[in-house]
Amino acid sequence: MAVVEDGQRPGSVGAAGPSGRGAFRPDVEGLRAVALGMVLLFQAAAPVFVAGNIGVDVFFVISGFLITGLLVREAERTGGVSLRDFYARRARRILPSAAAVLLLTLLGVAVLLPERLAAVARDAVAAGLQVANWWLLSFDVHSLHPEVAHSPLKHYWTLAVEEQFYLLWPLLVLLVARRAGRTGRTGRHALRPGGPARLRRDLALALAVLSALSLAASAVLTPQASLFGYLSTVTRAWQFGVGGLLALAAPLIAARCADGRGAALLRLAGWAGALVLAVSAVFATRLPYPGWIALVPTLATAAVIASGTTGVLRGSVGQLLSLPLVRAAGRLSYVWYLWHVPAVVFAAEVLGTTHWAAMLAAELAAVVPALLTARLVEGPLRFSPLVAASARRGLVLGAATTGVTLTAGLALAAVA
Repeated sequence: MAVVEDGQRPGSVGAAGPSGRGAFRPDVEGLRAVALGMVLLFQAAAPVFVAGNIGVDVFFVISGFLITGLLVREAERTGGVSLRDFYARRARRILPSAAAVLLLTLLGVAVLLPERLAAVARDAVAAGLQVANWWLLSFDVHSLHPEVAHSPLKHYWTLAVEEQFYLLWPLLVLLVARRAGRTGRTGRHALRPGGPARLRRDLALALAVLSALSLAASAVLTPQASLFGYLSTVTRAWQFGVGGLLALAAPLIAARCADGRGAALLRLAGWAGALVLAVSAVFATRLPYPGWIALVPTLATAAVIASGTTGVLRGSVGQLLSLPLVRAAGRLSYVWYLWHVPAVVFAAEVLGTTHWAAMLAAELAAVVPALLTARLVEGPLRFSPLVAASARRGLVLGAATTGVTLTAGLALAAVA
């Protein structure tokens, strides 16, 4: 699940601008709303959007683009990456809201579905440990086991995949940056002359190799074990890689497409990518998914993002994505995503129906707890001067929220 770039306030999405430095990308913020819409329609089983699960693909590409851009710009400025600061920002951004939704969902299950409390509590433990994808796979690698198929926490697998990828990728960026850098008399690192270009080139090579291996694994393993292909970090990492490669190439794309013809080609690519995404969401494929067929929505997403690289959105799909209402939904997409599955599960229990219209209405109504979570949990903790002033405090906050989740999950699993 893609998130707003670390360290920025809601409403600000970072990306590589025309100069390669961080720049506000309202179109990327709006694209997150489109991804969320696809996810909601798919989860509600809307009859038209039968392949709306590609919203997850869109989120993964956006995440790879944003986070890689953040890491590379830091490496270009300082000659390295502060892993401590990176993980502290991730902890402040991701964990408090995730923990709040987990705890409130457990409370809802205790009230509405007490007979399923023990099973959902075990799901909460896996989600709190950021291994929800592997927990789901521990039941069956071909299809979701009945015990977890209707879990209100099953969607936490996307957060697990994302966090597992970012355990390793920042470390690789740091190692490549150190190789491209030098140590001055003060002991501080800086890039050698020509270092930024070398850094991006070396990272692109490393990421291309890793992405190719991951895509190959997806193509080979998905037909053999469909659920493994869908949920595994091994078979999903390449989608973050596509976004990362785009972030690395962004300054070059902006420079080469600054003239009228280049800008026109970028606009055309963006509209084509948007069309492909729309068609992909409507027409289901009989091929195992993700596999190699996931290249279609993944590259289409990259085309939409690339079309706004120059920062000129007039006449492009990015102009539509930058509309205020679309951007507002994009800003809220993370917490809305957290709430959408609990909303469906609880609504089905209360209403006694799983009709797609009722489920979609429940997901849309989930905007209310999403707004409350953003206002009462996400914003105050993420941007609290007390917490944000120190990486150590951010890490402590992350450990504390994880500890509370694990304690509650283990206790309920034992007594329920």
